Amino acid sequence: MEQGASKTPAPAGGMADSRRLKKRELDRKAQRLARERTKSRIAELEAMVARLQDNDANAQISALMGQLSQVTRERDKAMRVLRSLDTSIQRHLHMATNTTQLSTVPTDDVVVPPSHISTSSRSDASSETHRDQGCDPLPVAVPEQSTNAAIWDDNLGCLGGNVNITFNDNINHQGCMDVSTLPDLPTNTASNVDVPGDVIVPKAMILCHCTSSNDHYRSQKPFNKWRAANESLGRSKRLSRAEIITEDLTSEDTPIRAVLEGWDSVEQSGKMTDSWRKLRGVDQVCFQACSQIERLAILRMMHLLMTYHGDPTLERHASLPHWFLMRPSQAIEHSYAIDYFVWPGVRERFIFSQHQYCTNLFWDLFRSSFKILWPFDFRDTYMQNSQTGRFQLSPLFEERIRDINAWTMSPDFFLQFPELYGDIPTYMGVPPTVGNAATGLVSYFPEAQRAEERRMRQDSIALQTGLLEAIDI
Repeated sequence: MEQGASKTPAPAGGMADSRRLKKRELDRKAQRLARERTKSRIAELEAMVARLQDNDANAQISALMGQLSQVTRERDKAMRVLRSLDTSIQRHLHMATNTTQLSTVPTDDVVVPPSHISTSSRSDASSETHRDQGCDPLPVAVPEQSTNAAIWDDNLGCLGGNVNITFNDNINHQGCMDVSTLPDLPTNTASNVDVPGDVIVPKAMILCHCTSSNDHYRSQKPFNKWRAANESLGRSKRLSRAEIITEDLTSEDTPIRAVLEGWDSVEQSGKMTDSWRKLRGVDQVCFQACSQIERLAILRMMHLLMTYHGDPTLERHASLPHWFLMRPSQAIEHSYAIDYFVWPGVRERFIFSQHQYCTNLFWDLFRSSFKILWPFDFRDTYMQNSQTGRFQLSPLFEERIRDINAWTMSPDFFLQFPELYGDIPTYMGVPPTVGNAATGLVSYFPEAQRAEERRMRQDSIALQTGLLEAIDI
């Protein structure tokens, strides 16, 4: 019995050894298979590398890199050529403009040298323009240029997109330097348009009040005032250096003289530039029924913007009130007169839906409802140099019209156009006279501004009595 008990565990031990042996054998086979697979994969990869080397892939990559470098060089060269062409075009335009100005003399046999003329000239446009100005037509002209450029403004600091600005350098608005002999405002204001095409942009989809042209509109009753205003303004154009100087010299004297003495007085004084001739047409059509204060404010701000359009420099950009700068919507093609609304919201509404406001009813209500918040009389808006006789805006009035809150409409206007209520400040009373100036300041301006207004009023009086005497105008 003891021997049988001692022999029982033997088979179990033998089975364990057998299993261990089998496991080792299986492990060896698995390792061998893994090594064989690894060797096979390595051989496959080596064969692939050999095939790639045989196909000269490195040479292809090098060729592609060479082509890329060549294309890059060609692109850079094309960019340099384009910049050179732009510089040459601008230089030739400037030379042609100067030549045109020098050649406009009261003789009939002056011919501009061909070397200063652009190859694609248009003498018919020049002739028509000079006939409108009372000058003999030039035999040649510089073509109008349309360029995609940014305009100085909130957005031009930068407007940055493709804004279509049209400059027409073929018109010599200083052609007759003896401005005292310039003719009266032409009857057909359509001749003041500097670019081809309709001045109303976009055109109405259906028949509209502003659809038909206002040729000889002064003899037509009724004529559309919105179209007449756009035809009078024409399009913006670059100003020459001589024109810029003239516009600056007349920027304050001319509007005061026009309101105080009439436009004929401006003609006789020899201060009727092309810009003022355009503004005269708009004033006679749209604003002549306004009071003197409102007319002066409108003419001053419109001329300020028109001069900036003709000379878009950083200095003039900084001189514009921030609310008069272009809005993003003004990058869309639109009627040029829209730019001259002082209220940004009104400009945007006209750009997207001008045909809701292009009737004469709008301008009739505009003239009767428009008010500048000014607590003094018209005689307090300007000063006159006793030695030179030149007029100048009073600093107080200049500062006042640069405040958008001073440009208001009476409530009657919003009864017809309620959607504009949020775009235009509302006029709530009648400004007091100078005799009641202190009361007017208290009733019209916030408490924080009263002391400043009184100080500016005293400065204005001081300027009237002595400061202008020391200024070389």
